[in-house]
Amino acid sequence: MTSKARLWLFAAMALLQLAAPAGMILSRERTLAQGEAFKFRTAPVDPYDAFRGRYVSLRIENAEAAWPQAKAAAYGQTVYATIETGDDGFARFGAAFPSRPKDKPYLKVQAGVANDKGGISLELPFDRFYMEEGKAPAAEKAYQEHNRRGAQDAYVVLRVLDGAGVIENLFVGGRPIAEVTAGAKP
Repeated sequence: MTSKARLWLFAAMALLQLAAPAGMILSRERTLAQGEAFKFRTAPVDPYDAFRGRYVSLRIENAEAAWPQAKAAAYGQTVYATIETGDDGFARFGAAFPSRPKDKPYLKVQAGVANDKGGISLELPFDRFYMEEGKAPAAEKAYQEHNRRGAQDAYVVLRVLDGAGVIENLFVGGRPIAEVTAGAKP
């Protein structure tokens, strides 16, 4: 192999290695720019995990959907959960299907376990909100204070496009988390 051929091969390999992360970034940015926005209430998370470090640990409230199929969903099966917005302005999951719905916004997720109401739990692909490293502890504290039972006024805004969901922002007490932690020292 000539040195010119090796150089071309090296350049092609380098471009391929850059294409994968670039595609992931572009997909996420497209969802943020063009996706439909939904507000999901969050639920209290069990005690703080010291290994989780620099992000806010999230759990979407009522992460379950009806399963109108005769055959039960297998755990881990890819399903498409429709999203409905209630009168209160918050989103919730409607029904989950084994194929993409054509007339409603949906999230592509994994099926969890069946529940006693004829539905399934949903394994959502987002459970963390990453933010500036120095402000994450203050954000976690504020989130926990506003998300304990009886004082649940924390929620996320999720952008959804073609089944993909990206967390746009976390709100605590009606304010964006960056605003809540503005005075926190890194």
